[in-house]
Amino acid sequence: MSDLTVVIPCLNEERTIVICVEKCKKVFEQLNIQGEVLVVDNGSTDKTSELATNAGAKVVYCSEKGYGNALRFGFANSNSKYVIMGDADNTYDFLEIPLLWNKLEPDTDMVTGSRLKGKIEKGAMPLKNRYLGTPVLTFVLNLLYGTKLSDSQCGMRLIKKECLDKIEFTATGMEFASELFVEFAKHKFKIVETPISLYKDIEGRKPHLRPWRDGFRHLKYLIKARFK
Repeated sequence: MSDLTVVIPCLNEERTIVICVEKCKKVFEQLNIQGEVLVVDNGSTDKTSELATNAGAKVVYCSEKGYGNALRFGFANSNSKYVIMGDADNTYDFLEIPLLWNKLEPDTDMVTGSRLKGKIEKGAMPLKNRYLGTPVLTFVLNLLYGTKLSDSQCGMRLIKKECLDKIEFTATGMEFASELFVEFAKHKFKIVETPISLYKDIEGRKPHLRPWRDGFRHLKYLIKARFK
């Protein structure tokens, strides 16, 4: 069993995937831990998988489309003590993995990043997300589930694998980011935060996130899960 698996779901990210993999490998050496990079290809039609493999990552293929499906598939294919989730577009800096790793205590089950307490590069987060969407969803999560988070939508998180194995997840899309927090709160797993950075997309990349649609899916999930 390795110490850490970095799970990177991706869909047509050939321009940035090698950068992400190389950053992860550098961190493994820096922390002196046994780690692996697990790239979950969710239907790419470009050279993402080939480039990731050549860079030293393990590539698995998830045929069921969706952010949640890809992450769940990646978690299931990890045998490490801890997993880290992060995006393949290089907007989260994998060189900041030590910020999460060094926050681990024996009773810590998840260390999640907080972009709102960290550094957000100009143009990295739309104003409606930064000042409306993320704060509202975070407020609802904290209100309904008793969490004390500042950024419920951060996509970079370090998670104890044995906790994931105790949960039956159902979310298939972007709302999986909320389901993680909801289930950890229900199971009374300990979550801590640490400030991290967020950087803007490379020029010309089309974002997979659809703010209004995905935001409402998060909100619907949070309310429905609370009362079922």
